[in-house]
Amino acid sequence: MKIVSVQQMQSIEKDADESGISSQKMMQTAGLGVATWIHETFPEAVNVVGLVGSGNNGGDTLIAMTWLSSWGLRTIVFLAKERQSDGLVESYLHTGGSIVNISRGENIDYLEAAIEPGTIELDGILGTGLKLPLRGALQAVMGRVYAVLENRSGVRLVALDCPSGVDCDTGEVSDVTLTADDTLCMAAMKQGLLKHPAREKAGELHSIDIGIGEISNYISQRLPEMITREIVEKYLPERPYKSHKGTFGTCFVIAGTQSYTGAAYLTGKAAYRAGCGLVHIATPAVVHQSIAGHLPEAVWTFLPDIDGGYGVKGIENLLKMISKADSMVIGPGWGLEDSNIPFLTALLESIPSDLPTVFDADGLKLLRRIPEWWQMLPERSVLTPHPGEMSILTDLEINEIQSNRWEIAREYAEKWRVCLVLKGAETVVADHEGSIWVNPVSEPALATAGSGDVLSGLIGGLLAQGPLQNKAAVASVWLHGQAGILAKAELGSDRCVTAVDILDAIPKAFGLI
Repeated sequence: MKIVSVQQMQSIEKDADESGISSQKMMQTAGLGVATWIHETFPEAVNVVGLVGSGNNGGDTLIAMTWLSSWGLRTIVFLAKERQSDGLVESYLHTGGSIVNISRGENIDYLEAAIEPGTIELDGILGTGLKLPLRGALQAVMGRVYAVLENRSGVRLVALDCPSGVDCDTGEVSDVTLTADDTLCMAAMKQGLLKHPAREKAGELHSIDIGIGEISNYISQRLPEMITREIVEKYLPERPYKSHKGTFGTCFVIAGTQSYTGAAYLTGKAAYRAGCGLVHIATPAVVHQSIAGHLPEAVWTFLPDIDGGYGVKGIENLLKMISKADSMVIGPGWGLEDSNIPFLTALLESIPSDLPTVFDADGLKLLRRIPEWWQMLPERSVLTPHPGEMSILTDLEINEIQSNRWEIAREYAEKWRVCLVLKGAETVVADHEGSIWVNPVSEPALATAGSGDVLSGLIGGLLAQGPLQNKAAVASVWLHGQAGILAKAELGSDRCVTAVDILDAIPKAFGLI
């Protein structure tokens, strides 16, 4: 699903109208799409309540309610703002539906009575063009609706295009914004829904066709894209029946020191979970002694331990393995010892320019200590910083990065000629050609030590099987997010999730595709 600003969406709709697809036709298509989604998603539903405003979202809601009423569902519409005569109210009433006016704050008790367990509530009060703050009568009505609905159990709240009260550009919300279980995005995702605090109000995100075709046909610049299951399904490498371990490549992982033994395990095991044919791990002997029994599938090469870091002489042991690898992962559990700087420098000089290579964790912090490090990276590199590591790499304040994540990810992916995975809530993937993907997952279960090692192993494991670095990164970010969600569901709380739990949930995440 493409991501647009409010102005971009308005321009797209204007161009579509001028091309012969009228705004009325778009609204009719959208309304039918909403009704169909409701009918197919909740086939047992019998009671639908619509909250309708004066704009296009209200029109979409009225059309959807008209279809649902004509299909035999019990429906009632509450007008939160009075509408100009457009025939939509009359069409709805003609199917036997009911309308109650609450725009002046009256009749709220009717709304309370209409909301019963199992009700589907459509929120079409306010649209994407809203600018905060709310004022006057609208603020009062929204406050009363909020009081009725916000803590009502057994009700499924479905927002059309956006929850009412959201600024769809900035992600700001009013204090009476309804919390949706689902948001049905008309043609494209509005960018504010993937920013906090709006993301917390939007629930599950779904796309509804409005009949204008591919929106990229109406706009010249590259549009960000939300990562979905359908995208990941396309991006994953094929698994032919006539195959062997060599078919799925070798991922060479350099990870772990005496202080961080788990990093090698998490990264290597995640690479195997990604479907890689062989994982070769280079690490100090003390790490191997600690974890080898937990990862018997791996092949091992030992690195000298120099004061808790790697010695540059260890590069000689790696050259043959590097030449046989299909991908590499560098950085998890390295530590920041000074001995790692010459080791990393020599390693960068030894990696073939076309070998897909993932840089993570301490490897990123160490890169920053090498002058013009980005000039030394292999051509198909993937960098996976969290905001703190991104701050180290760029000298930008974390607050600046967090307030401008998409643009900063795009800027530095292009500058460094890499695929950049800016981790955190709604992880951003940007490639050097200016494309951006945003994962809609904001999951506290992922905020645990070692979670990033699992992600870097996933990316490395997929890269070994052949996909381009941006595709491997996008697929891995989605799978990693879903694994966190599944691990929380399994354990009953995000508080209890560890990186091993995320790792163990990866097979179930693949099972979602």
